Amino acid sequence: MRGVDGLHSERARRRDRQSDGTTVMIGNACGPCLREAIRKFESGHARLLTICEELEVMADGLPALPNNGSHLRLARRMGMVLREVHAREEAEILPVLVAALGANIGRDSVGTLVEEHRADEAAAEELAEVIIEWAAGERNHDAATLGYMLRGLFDNIRRHSDRERDQLIAPAQRRLAPD
Repeated sequence: MRGVDGLHSERARRRDRQSDGTTVMIGNACGPCLREAIRKFESGHARLLTICEELEVMADGLPALPNNGSHLRLARRMGMVLREVHAREEAEILPVLVAALGANIGRDSVGTLVEEHRADEAAAEELAEVIIEWAAGERNHDAATLGYMLRGLFDNIRRHSDRERDQLIAPAQRRLAPD
């Protein structure tokens, strides 16, 4: 007897195969490829939203920073996480979504999303420098400025994530749904 996972994967295999045994295509993307792109997208966005939550906690705690070094770990980690998630989106996820959704996604839209990735990465680098300066006692920026920078970054990341979900993932999921 198969476990629940075996049943789910068997259902997915049947759903992604046509009656003649060929793979179901969604636009110019294979159905399983699109499902995997959505899974990778959701995984990456979970990582980004965790960073946003940590940034918000830091902003809410200003002007004090925690004594446990968590702010320094976050400063060092956030840029790396953004770059990793964005690189994966651009290399593995966006091409599949564009293939699946075709004319529903303009090249300008994808270009704008990629430009926003670079802007968020640059903002994260600048913010990391300021957090590290604060931790070292170099207060070249006041708490209000640091708070503004923190909130600006996590608000932008959340807004961008919502837009990707609304403009890319939701339409892709609708295309996968049975008629």
